[in-house]
Amino acid sequence: MTNNYLTPKETADYVTELSVTKATMNVKKRFLLSFMGGLYIALGGQGFLTMFADPFLRAAVFPVGLMLIILVGGELFTGNCLMTFGCLNKKIKIKDLVSSITQVWFGNLIGSLAVALMVYFSGMYKPDSALAATIVTVAKAKVSLSFVQILLKGIICNILVALGVWFAYTAKDTIGKLFGCWFPVMLFVLCGFEHCVANMFFLPLGALVDNSITITQIIGNLIPSTIGNFIGGGLLLPVLYYHVYHKK
Repeated sequence: MTNNYLTPKETADYVTELSVTKATMNVKKRFLLSFMGGLYIALGGQGFLTMFADPFLRAAVFPVGLMLIILVGGELFTGNCLMTFGCLNKKIKIKDLVSSITQVWFGNLIGSLAVALMVYFSGMYKPDSALAATIVTVAKAKVSLSFVQILLKGIICNILVALGVWFAYTAKDTIGKLFGCWFPVMLFVLCGFEHCVANMFFLPLGALVDNSITITQIIGNLIPSTIGNFIGGGLLLPVLYYHVYHKK
C-alpha cells in the first residue's frame, strides 16, 4: 500500500531538493511566479478585509492566497525561507539563497501593489465606506507597533506559514494540500501575527485611503516583519529539523 503523504523525513528531503530548483530558476520565471505569489496573497488579504467584522471568517478566507500559490504556481518569500535546508545540506550556497529570496521579496511586493492599486481605483474603497474604515484601522494598527513587537510577531507568523507550506508538501493529493495550507495560516491570521507579504498589500492600500500613513511607516513595518519572518521560517525551523533529520 502506497501512502498518499510524505513522512516528516521525506518532506525535509523534498524541501532540500526543491531549494535547488528554486535557487537555479531563471530570473524571468522567478519574477513572474513571485509577482503571482504577491498577487495571490493580496487577494487573500482582500478577503480578510471583506470579512473583517468576524474574526474567524477573516482568518478562514485569508489562506486562499497560499492555496493558490501551492496548487496553481507561485513563489512566496515566507515559504521560500525554507530554502535554508538546501544551505544546511550543502546543496546550494548562501549567496544563492539570499539572491533568490531577495528577488522573490521584490516580486511579491510588485504583485501586492498591483492588487492594492486595482482594488483602490475600482472604487471599492470610497470615503466613508466600510472597507475604507477597515483598511485604515488595520494599517494604523500595524504601523503603530514597535520594531520588537513586529519582529516577534513576524517570527511566530512564519513558523506557522512555513509549516503550512511544509504541511502542504507532505500531501500527494489536492485535498491534503488545501488542508495543509489552511490550518497553520488560519491560525496565524486569527492570532494577529505579522506577515511581510500581506503587509505589502495592507499598508500601501491603507496609505492610498489615508495619507497620514507614510512610506516611512510602511518601511518601518516591512523591515522588522521581513527579518522576523526569515528568523521563524528560515532559521528556527530549518536548523532545528536539519539536526533532527539530516545531521549525522
